[in-house]
Amino acid sequence: MSGFLRFRWERWRSLVGAIALVSTLAGCGDLNQLIFHRGVSTEAPIDLSYNVPVVGDRTMVGNAEPIRLGGVGLIEGLDGTGGDCTHDDYRTMLLDNLRKQGERSADRMLKSPDNALVIVEATLHPGASKGDPIEVEVKLPPGSRATSLQGGILRKCQLYNYDFAKNLRPNYNGPAGLLKGEALATAEGAVLVGGESDDPKAAKAGRIWKGGIVSREHPLMVVMNPDSQRAAITGLVCDRINALYLPGLPSAGDDKPASAMGPNLIALRVPQPYRHNIARFLRVVRLIPLMDGIEPREDAKDKRSYAQRLGDDVLDPRRTVEAALRLEALGTKSVPALRTGLDHKHPLVRFACAEALAYLGHPSCAEELGRAAREPLFRAYALTALASLREAACQTQLESLLEKATDDETRYGAFRALLILTPRNPAVMGKEVPGGFMLHKVASEGESMVHLSTSRRAEVVLFGPAPRLKGAFSLLAGEFTVTAIAGDERCTVSRTPSNGRVERKSCPMEVEDVVLCLASMGAQYPDVLEIMRQAGAAEALSCRMRLDALPRAVRLEELLASGADETLLPAGQDLGHTPTLYGGQ
Repeated sequence: MSGFLRFRWERWRSLVGAIALVSTLAGCGDLNQLIFHRGVSTEAPIDLSYNVPVVGDRTMVGNAEPIRLGGVGLIEGLDGTGGDCTHDDYRTMLLDNLRKQGERSADRMLKSPDNALVIVEATLHPGASKGDPIEVEVKLPPGSRATSLQGGILRKCQLYNYDFAKNLRPNYNGPAGLLKGEALATAEGAVLVGGESDDPKAAKAGRIWKGGIVSREHPLMVVMNPDSQRAAITGLVCDRINALYLPGLPSAGDDKPASAMGPNLIALRVPQPYRHNIARFLRVVRLIPLMDGIEPREDAKDKRSYAQRLGDDVLDPRRTVEAALRLEALGTKSVPALRTGLDHKHPLVRFACAEALAYLGHPSCAEELGRAAREPLFRAYALTALASLREAACQTQLESLLEKATDDETRYGAFRALLILTPRNPAVMGKEVPGGFMLHKVASEGESMVHLSTSRRAEVVLFGPAPRLKGAFSLLAGEFTVTAIAGDERCTVSRTPSNGRVERKSCPMEVEDVVLCLASMGAQYPDVLEIMRQAGAAEALSCRMRLDALPRAVRLEELLASGADETLLPAGQDLGHTPTLYGGQ
């Protein structure tokens, strides 16, 4: 890594974004085919262009890919399981960083058995704003003498973006090494280490949930088409985007949603209602008209205005998805037309109108979105739309789904949405456990379920009447075991450290008590996750155990294969990617 070179972040971003986007689009054709999947249709496609100039006619979307970040850091607080590493460029970089921080004994720190050098990695997702938390992964480099990161704490370090010189300059013939860009995030915090005991590498890597903080934005970019790279056109596009979002919808921070960065680039900041559905934001932005009051030409056969045509088409199940998006792109003046669709007999029309109303800030959408969330085709979008609107009606719908929904994806999806909407709501508010994760007890009237997450949040969610361990079992994760024999009313939780005395505690069989007991004895989240995974596999739980029961976009092919009504999504209309709230990008 000694060949690292610094270069200006702005130049890198604009150059790479433009090059990557143009090369990608050159091979993919229509942008919608690039970003969103398509449903199955045996009918000829319907013309939905409307002959109205929109932002998408003049632009392409750029910078919509995640950026991988990296750096080197120091893990402190290890109980004799640390150690020095190979004298390579990683070590040289960390020594330089420590000395810049004023550490006079940096070399001695790296040699200490209580410290270890680690490689730190994270992903910066498109649309990220300054101050946003991100997950961080750490791992020991090859040649490290450290044996375990258990109990360690990552000292604050910087994370950088990297790229290869050939990606920036296709005709580059120099060394093939990486180029270091700007520091885009910082990382620190307690490392969560654990997992299956028979994996010797498990203790040499870990994760810090929300251990990174974005220090520089990763805004989405709108790249002007080659024939539109003029200041006047770029300014018009900016004005049209800002005119839609600034009056009624709060932006992310005090900045305008659209800011020109020259005649060929516009930076987009995602308004708050769309923070958990960035794909939808991009679709709507591309459908914003470039002029107000679009009326038909005098020689046109159809004398209806653009808004009138959309108002009629949104009631047609074959056109409703596109028409609803276009009405949303017209702003709050479309609310009356969309509300009309809430009483339609077709579920797709009702859902499309309700979803658009949510992002326009109108609470009349809540009841229909609550119904739509029970349908697999609409579930992920409906729950995300409810989470986007801070209205009591939306909160009520999510609470009802949390209690009464019968499928796991809807229940956990409602939990995640309600946690985003009202974090201090008693229905979802949990308590922080010493092992570095959250424990939630929710929906006491519904069916019991134990849910654990492997990404974004370190959490145990207990649904319904108190889940319990049962029968005879022996569960093992790292230094921890949980055992019982048939007929026992209590189980034994043990910790067997590599260098220390065995610790044992008697514990009730309720999962909550077992989790708290494990945490009190020093177990980290991956240890708890593995214990619960084994309990589920061994049928040692009184209920289901689920990992990542996240709602997602469902392709029409899947629905048809399951026997769903093929008229539910006619003409192959596109509902879009899985919303960001549930892992979509």
